[in-house]
Amino acid sequence: LAELRTKKVAQACPMCRAELPPGLDGLFDLAYRAHRRIWGMVDRGEASWASLPAAAQEEMADAMAMLMEAAAQGHLEAQARLAGIYYSGHGVAQDDGRAFELYRQAAQQG
Repeated sequence: LAELRTKKVAQACPMCRAELPPGLDGLFDLAYRAHRRIWGMVDRGEASWASLPAAAQEEMADAMAMLMEAAAQGHLEAQARLAGIYYSGHGVAQDDGRAFELYRQAAQQG
């Protein structure tokens, strides 16, 4: 993939044909910003984790999918962020076992 990018070949989403973010850091950044927007809504009292508006639920699902993809490919910050989300149950069902496993994966990287 890196070699293709040096030759200016774009990586596109097979479903919507939108250009994909540059690498794992770009994927994590998009997911982190989406999650922080929703966190801000909840923090300001505009919504609660249990009753997010439909658009926020969809954005959270997209953010989780991106975080899971980055974590699966070994992105340390994605693993830690995802672990925190599962530990707290913010926007997802709380899952201590999954949180522990993700924290363990992140810790093994340093």
